[in-house]
Amino acid sequence: MATYNIGIVIVSYNVAHFLSQTLASVYASRLNGLSIEVWVVDNNSTDQSVSFVKKQFPQVNLIENAANVGFSKANNQAIAKMNSDYVLLLNPDTVIEEDTLVKCVTYMSAHPNSGALGPKMIDGSGRFLPESKRQLPGVWNSFCKLSYLSDLFPKSRVFSGYNLGYLPDDKTTECDVLCGAFMMMPSKVLDTVGLLDERFFMYGEDIDLSYRIKKAGFDVVYFAETSIIHYKGESTKKSSLNYVRTFYGAMGLYVEKHYSAGNARFFAYFIKIAIVLRAMFSAVVTMLRQWFRPVLDGGLIYAGLHIIKNLWATYYFRDSLYYEGSSIDWFLPAYVIMWLYGAFSQGWYEPYSSGNKALKAVIYGSLGLLVIYSLLPTELRTSRAILLFGSLWALAVFVGTSWFVHRFVDRQRVRNIALVGNRVVTDKLATLIHHSKGQKSVYHITPNDNSQVYDGSLGTLQHVIEMRQIDEVVFSLESMSMNDIIKTMTTIKSPVQFKISGTDGLNIIGSSSKNKQGEYYSLDIDYALSMRYHLFNKRVFDIMAALIGVVFSVFLWPLHFFDRKYWTNIKDVLLNNKTWVGYGGDKDDYGFLPQIKPCIMQIPFDQKINIMHSEFFLQKNIDYARSYNVWIDIKYFFTHFWKMAQ
Repeated sequence: MATYNIGIVIVSYNVAHFLSQTLASVYASRLNGLSIEVWVVDNNSTDQSVSFVKKQFPQVNLIENAANVGFSKANNQAIAKMNSDYVLLLNPDTVIEEDTLVKCVTYMSAHPNSGALGPKMIDGSGRFLPESKRQLPGVWNSFCKLSYLSDLFPKSRVFSGYNLGYLPDDKTTECDVLCGAFMMMPSKVLDTVGLLDERFFMYGEDIDLSYRIKKAGFDVVYFAETSIIHYKGESTKKSSLNYVRTFYGAMGLYVEKHYSAGNARFFAYFIKIAIVLRAMFSAVVTMLRQWFRPVLDGGLIYAGLHIIKNLWATYYFRDSLYYEGSSIDWFLPAYVIMWLYGAFSQGWYEPYSSGNKALKAVIYGSLGLLVIYSLLPTELRTSRAILLFGSLWALAVFVGTSWFVHRFVDRQRVRNIALVGNRVVTDKLATLIHHSKGQKSVYHITPNDNSQVYDGSLGTLQHVIEMRQIDEVVFSLESMSMNDIIKTMTTIKSPVQFKISGTDGLNIIGSSSKNKQGEYYSLDIDYALSMRYHLFNKRVFDIMAALIGVVFSVFLWPLHFFDRKYWTNIKDVLLNNKTWVGYGGDKDDYGFLPQIKPCIMQIPFDQKINIMHSEFFLQKNIDYARSYNVWIDIKYFFTHFWKMAQ
């Protein structure tokens, strides 16, 4: 007889904050006499997940892997050590209701032929996730899925077969495939069909396991009587090319394993075509999203410079062909590049950037151009008036396109947020919200009927959302049960984002959709090194310093006693495998900080300090990440250049 009723295994990789909510929801379950054992398998996270679990959830059985061994192997490691009647595979970016475990076990006990069960899943915006129930992949349903026909006809039996869209979402039914984010199985079934196939590093293993369970004669059940939140965007960055390759590579492995030779070849060929097409589509979408504003700005600035050049030639030199055949056309793109570089280096393309960053971008870009201008021979210099008027035009373009994009494309404005909880909790959350970046207006919602000191109650939340144009709703676990939170999320009809605050009210977690990375903010320190423009500046400096190392190697390499590591480090920096300056000490001294490449020179180290207290490196690393700017790296590099071969 098994020692526990349910054995839960959670595979974690750099999702410490999301993992905290998952574990909290598991231990908040109403078990009605059931016993559970919880296993967390960490795949060599660098965000202090291990130390967090040890400190906050000491009752968890923890397996620490020295490398990322993949989802299947990590699950198998824990399952092999379990002694439970049922095994539950649970993702670290999920949140379960208080009665989810009891309801699932009760159903499976009453239906002994149930081989696997998965609940209704919703994303961070309360939308139903269609992968809660799926059909085994075939040529036709895969084609419909890949070609978006299933999205165009979500309820069609002909086109939506892959996700069984024609079946009701609120009715328990048999299906072919469940999602590995929550998959409960009797241990005896796994004894019969075997554990997860470790050839599937990530993705596809749930399809393979579901297929083997169904093939063995057991039922695979979509269970609609309970719901879970699956943020999904945190562990699956679906817009990345790596995701496309990994997912469809797993699909190819599944096809080779379960299809006959002839059909497998045809399906594998189809999958390869799908990989190429989806990868191209993903690349184009990602490029448009990331480079739309810079490309738009660059094009407008360049066009404006040509107009300014022609106007200056016509009205100042009285000769519209004055610049004909001159070198100016070679310099105009350089003007654009320098101003765009200034925009990137000042964080102009970060969300909610202020107008002074546009001014700084133009000033710094123009100063760089003036320095270059002064070094050029007289015959190659262009008119400084064009540079002056071009600077004004670049500033107008930056401000104008920013206004246009925010007004008509991204529609960024003051974000309205509703906080649901008792007044003490919502006041604490309001402090947290205002501490985070971006403009926000906060409204307080009581989960009860008494709304005297609130802006509304839970019963009027839909009305408040419509009247106040609420963008985001934050629920407090201190004030509401997960059952009530999920029920509310699924009944709100307006397109809002949902987030959940932990029981301590000091952090908020959520994700706007399954395709976006999860969001987390807390009262912790804001780290400058987490900002994209600081990372951009750091990367530019790394490249420039590496090139300096190449140009002056005749002096610097002998200084390093002709150590080959000098050239190895330069190569690694240029390939973006290392950074010149970074964190020092042990992994625990910086693992929780914004991630950067392994460093060559450790910023906290100072030979003048002989005695260092135990938290010396920790505090120095925090200071470095919190107050980072590229001048720190520049100063440190040029005062410690003899360490280039460390």
